[in-house]
Amino acid sequence: MSDARLPPQSLEAERSVLGSMLRDNTIIGEVERSLRTDDFYTDAHRKIFDAILHLFRKGHPVDLVTLANRLEERHEIEDIGRYQYLPEVWDAAPTAANVEYYAKIVQDRSIRRQLITAGNEQIRDAYDGVASGEELLEQAEKRIFAITRYQAGQGAYAAEVVAEERRRLEARIEGRSPAEIHSGFLDLDEKTGGFHDAELTVIGARPSVGKTALGIAFMQNVAVEDRHFVFFASLEQRRTELAERLLCSLSGVDSHKVRLGRMNMDEVRRWSDAEDLVAESPFFIDDTYCQTMLRIAGTARRLKAKNGLRLAIVDYLQLVEPESRKEPRHEQVAGTSRRLKQLARELNIPVIALAQLNRGAEEHEEPRLSDLRESGAIEQDADTVLLLNKPKEVCEAIDIVIAKQRNGPVGSLTLTFRKHCQRFENFAQV
Repeated sequence: MSDARLPPQSLEAERSVLGSMLRDNTIIGEVERSLRTDDFYTDAHRKIFDAILHLFRKGHPVDLVTLANRLEERHEIEDIGRYQYLPEVWDAAPTAANVEYYAKIVQDRSIRRQLITAGNEQIRDAYDGVASGEELLEQAEKRIFAITRYQAGQGAYAAEVVAEERRRLEARIEGRSPAEIHSGFLDLDEKTGGFHDAELTVIGARPSVGKTALGIAFMQNVAVEDRHFVFFASLEQRRTELAERLLCSLSGVDSHKVRLGRMNMDEVRRWSDAEDLVAESPFFIDDTYCQTMLRIAGTARRLKAKNGLRLAIVDYLQLVEPESRKEPRHEQVAGTSRRLKQLARELNIPVIALAQLNRGAEEHEEPRLSDLRESGAIEQDADTVLLLNKPKEVCEAIDIVIAKQRNGPVGSLTLTFRKHCQRFENFAQV
């Protein structure tokens, strides 16, 4: 696999970027937003770039004299070719007007080098024969994701931020905000405004309280009713079980009758109508056993690109396979929680993660944030935390405690839960 060719690079563009930064200090912040130190091919250029950024961040003027002094302080002046190289950098850019063009060239060559490295590593691992084909696919996606993740983010100046928020506010006031994903439950949407892009919502409950049923209800309301594409990653139940519960909810047919195959003609008709509705709905269920966050994120990215994914639901958080089993359990869960939040931000969609509460939740009347099982990081990463509670005094009801809402009030509300058909409804006091 040896190749005598030089890796992709453009020393002229690198020098021109650095020279532009020296000539016009006002563009340094702009360059910093688009390039990282590792994007430069030569060690000399990386050190010059770092020195320029250091001076700029400290509020010092950046010119040939201050730059040379900084490099001398760090004992790096010899590494860059001594003082005579700095005038070459200065002369490479007679004007700073074209710095954006130069920076794009540097970034392009950097991406190509990273892809070559990732490809070579993938070829090496494939020849080694140690990892399985599925593991190799995961490794490949992880390497590509690492390249895209560390490219410079999409920033904005103050005026742009204000204008963007003004457009969002006007859309909300006028009732034309397609970006908002509503839960379908009036009281919940009133308190939270629905599910918001780039935000992680955690729904916690003890086993058999109804967290999966609520997740299916959200999929029903968002995909079946509102026709937004939903991805449901099920680590606990098979897709046929989820489909059965969804069809029971839509048709109102008793799930026990479905299990026994004892439906009357009217129930069969309602079931058939629900099947037709679900078959045309925009959602995707992945019930692969022992999924990792790498697989979940990869599937979500593909669905975003191909189908315009608008909501992802993971059932449930503590069952996601850790990427490293050597870490303590709380760190494994914390890693999953962080990746879910990163996924929401990366794809700019709401992500809902169902989670188990520990046994301590049964010892007090209302569940608390501290009841989230195995990791305090879950409550830190989540933008909103909803905790489910079964009140003893009301038969067909589930209380939802809004234990945390980063951008709104906390509180509680009640939903009706028709357990016989696995259906959540707006609560109506009898």
